[in-house]
Amino acid sequence: MVKIIGERIELPDKVIVERPDRPYAFPKQISSLTTKTQITPEEYALIQEGDEANSAISMMQRFNGKNHLDTNVEVLSSGLIVPRTSKLITQILNVNKALSMKGVLYDASGKLIEGQGLRDYAHTLNHDCWVWLNDSFKKGKGFLDLDVIYVTGLEENREPVFQREPLQPCLEQDCYADLESMNSQGFPTQKSPVQKYEPGKSVYFERPIEGKAVWFWAVSGYADLSCSGDPQDTGARLGVFASCAEGANAEKLGDKK
Repeated sequence: MVKIIGERIELPDKVIVERPDRPYAFPKQISSLTTKTQITPEEYALIQEGDEANSAISMMQRFNGKNHLDTNVEVLSSGLIVPRTSKLITQILNVNKALSMKGVLYDASGKLIEGQGLRDYAHTLNHDCWVWLNDSFKKGKGFLDLDVIYVTGLEENREPVFQREPLQPCLEQDCYADLESMNSQGFPTQKSPVQKYEPGKSVYFERPIEGKAVWFWAVSGYADLSCSGDPQDTGARLGVFASCAEGANAEKLGDKK
C-alpha cells in the first residue's frame, strides 16, 4: 500500500522523498552502527553525510557544568568524543530536512526517527540547547591568521592530545549566516539572505577570535554559533552532544529513483 504524506511517499519498507533533482528512496530500517563504544543506540542519531553514516551523536545534552578543556577530557574518558563544529551543523541540517520531509533520519540502531521523536529532537537542536564544540582558535597560518585546534585523544596521564589545522575562509563579521554555506570545518561562508533566525537555514554567527572556543546555543526564536566563547566558562546548562567514535555502516542510505 502506498501512503502519501506531504512531499513524502511511503511504501511498506521504504520512504521516498521528493527532492528538487529527483526522488530518493530510503529504507525504513538499516543496519545498526558498528562501533566499539558502548552506547544505547536509540539515544544516538546517525550523522548522515551524503549517502553514508559512519558516526552518531547523542540526542540528549549531557556532561554539563565544565569548561571547554575539562569537558573534552571527561567525554573522552567515557569513550565518547566532543563533536567538531562540522558534525553538529551537518546534523542540524539533517534534522530540519527530515522535519520538513525533505530527508530522513535514523538512530544508531538503524531505526527511522519519525513522529514525536523527530519533533522532540528538532526542538532540542533548534530551541533548547547550549553545547561546547571541539574547536578553538590560536594564532596560525590559516584565514584571519588563525589555526583551528581540536582534541583527538588522551595520553595515559589523561593529558589531552591536540591537533591543529589552518582555518578555512569563512565569514569575517558577526551576522546571520546561511547554514548551507558552511565550509568543511563547519563555519559559514555566506550571509543569510534573510537576517533573522530560521531553524535549519540560518544561525547568528560570531566570527573566530584568537584564544576563543566554539559553542552553539539555541532558545526560542534565536540560535547562535559562536566562535568567541570563553574556554574557561562553565554553566549548569552548558554541556555537549557527545558523539560515538567513528564506526562503520556499509549501507548506502539513499537510492536515486
